[in-house]
Amino acid sequence: MQAQGSLTETELSSLLQAAQTERATGTLTVRDGGGRSVSLYFLFGHLFHAAGEGSTGDDAVVHALTFPTGEFEFDAKAKLPADETVKSGLPDLLRAAESAARHAPAHGGDAGRQREPEPREEARAPEPREAAPQPRRGVKHRPTPKHGREPIPVPAGQVIYDSLKTSFVDFPRLITTLEKEEYTGYVRLLTDDAAGLILFRDGAALECVYDEGDDPEVILGKPALTRFNDDVTHGQGVLDVVGLSVELVEGLYELTVARPKYSELFASWVDMPALLKFLHERKLNGSVMVRAKAGTGVIILTDGKVSGAYTSDDRDISDKVDGVLDLCKDEAAMIEVKAADNVKHPPLDVDEVMGVRGHSSRAAAPEREAPPPPPPVEPPRMEAREEPARITQPLPTQPAPPPKEPDTQPIRAVQVEEKKPEPPPPPRPAGPQLDWQGIIQELQALAEESLGNRSRKVKDILAGADTSVEGIEAAIDQVPTISLLFVDSSRLEQLAQEMRVKFKSHL
Repeated sequence: MQAQGSLTETELSSLLQAAQTERATGTLTVRDGGGRSVSLYFLFGHLFHAAGEGSTGDDAVVHALTFPTGEFEFDAKAKLPADETVKSGLPDLLRAAESAARHAPAHGGDAGRQREPEPREEARAPEPREAAPQPRRGVKHRPTPKHGREPIPVPAGQVIYDSLKTSFVDFPRLITTLEKEEYTGYVRLLTDDAAGLILFRDGAALECVYDEGDDPEVILGKPALTRFNDDVTHGQGVLDVVGLSVELVEGLYELTVARPKYSELFASWVDMPALLKFLHERKLNGSVMVRAKAGTGVIILTDGKVSGAYTSDDRDISDKVDGVLDLCKDEAAMIEVKAADNVKHPPLDVDEVMGVRGHSSRAAAPEREAPPPPPPVEPPRMEAREEPARITQPLPTQPAPPPKEPDTQPIRAVQVEEKKPEPPPPPRPAGPQLDWQGIIQELQALAEESLGNRSRKVKDILAGADTSVEGIEAAIDQVPTISLLFVDSSRLEQLAQEMRVKFKSHL
């Protein structure tokens, strides 16, 4: 898309067609020689909003198409509004402009010039309306999740796109664009029921967090990205795309996935400045989060130094921690310190999730149930019964007695015994006498007793485990590696040990 130029050399109709063909995103501002201007807003080639000269939507586009001369400028990084006012397609808009141009000469050149001042006066009057657009205030354009939470508190940053309606966002295309531009920041989803967040660093999706409100525990990883993608696909809510520094994104990532170093610290008995000094001396890479009745505060640390601090009431990033310290005046406030994990986790496979929009757990269940029923075992038995019949037919002169007296039953027994070794291959249920479902329920009860309402993730891992000794043991081994807000890793290790003891008691 051409960044700027003259309408004399490049007609506006050609620019609109180029934007559609190239699937451009940004703002095209058109100005005529008399000071009039119209702004046209595109998202992936879709012209969704236009405003200028006292008009919006289709009228504004047609008005701009009638500019005989002037210049244009395209800004691919401009902030896009939430309004969606253009209803007609490009062919209809071009026909409407041609019709308007045909009727214009009938008024006479002088009459047209006498009317030019009037639009200028009208253009000044509506400006206050555009400065504070009404739709931005409504729930329709800026949903607020019913539970009022967000997966993790995020700071303000460079707003690239604000309140994009998911109903006209090509989500895979948006992700591809962010990857190509090596984008660093976050994409936030807000719906009436849920909130989601995807963290990007250098174009790679580091992590996705999704909070649907029904459970106090947020969803992470591919399941979260699947829910996020489903909401966008069904046109739920709006999207924000906000750029941040690498240090802040890494801090938010660790805030999401890292294990707590110190958790459940009450502000009433913690000297917060002394704690920050201690972390500075230790050159901690991680975060400090304070949750109080008045809000939530976050401090991102890089080598012990403050990379940024903000609160849920003041999202502007600051190198001063005064706002977070004020939250510590609430004696019931909780402080949590997280340290960066030295193990590098691979980024999310966005393409895989975009291609398969379904929950893998639903597809996995049938696969597990298919192997157990062994219908192949019965066909051999059928053949075993037929084979004796074939053997008895060749016997001469005594067709009737031999089938009974030559002991076909022993032959069957021998053949069945020879084929019996085939069932042993499924010795996984070697202890089929074990009540696997009952064992899993007992282990899930242990998790609930230990973690309460934060046990969901552990229960899901156990529910998805293979019903074998190796499968259950592997699921238990995963428990200490899980990251849960406000749950120390030592507590998860203790829970895993209790599960191992309980499981061995059944063997």
